[in-house]
Amino acid sequence: MVARSMGAVARIGRPPKADQDMAAERIILAATELFAGRGFAGTSMEQVASHCGAGKDTVYRRFSSKVVLFEAVVDHAHRSAVARLESMPAVSGGPLERLKSLVLQLLHVNMEPELIALKRITFSEAVVFEKNGPIPPQPDPIMAKLVETVGEAQQVGAICPGDATEIASHLIHCMVALPTAAAMMGSNEFSSRQDVEAHFHRTWHWLINGVSGNKTA
Repeated sequence: MVARSMGAVARIGRPPKADQDMAAERIILAATELFAGRGFAGTSMEQVASHCGAGKDTVYRRFSSKVVLFEAVVDHAHRSAVARLESMPAVSGGPLERLKSLVLQLLHVNMEPELIALKRITFSEAVVFEKNGPIPPQPDPIMAKLVETVGEAQQVGAICPGDATEIASHLIHCMVALPTAAAMMGSNEFSSRQDVEAHFHRTWHWLINGVSGNKTA
């Protein structure tokens, strides 16, 4: 009887993995909201615990420090963005139309206020997050998909020959990085969806058709 009772206590003390994953997800979602709203310095582990209705010990068992928790928040945000882009409905038309749709969706995802806030924290707290040295490059499925689509557009002659990775990088810089950086700095230039799409279509036209008004140049 004693052995069975002790076994029952042991099982109660070890929640199933699914429950542990749900608890970690709840903590990450609460931390995301707090980090985005209050910043890194303005958010404490105690506030995260209170916000998600968990004990402080529960939070620390899963995330040993605030830096570790923030890294989990950023990773979760990145994986969510990848999942959303991968679940995009198929776009009719050729490779150039698919490339245009992919870049536009990437721009909209990156301009979401929550992601802007997390990016701002990452840059402002870079010294804290890289205390153990630079973070090694990680595989990026979004970039891989972009490079693949650029290559498909090149194959049908819609984009000039060249290094597909370099072309994809320039697309990200011109179409996504510039408005994202402006938003991170507090600019209201791209405060509405209409402003974002106006930037996209204007810049896309320049990149694809060229900025010269002289077609023979």
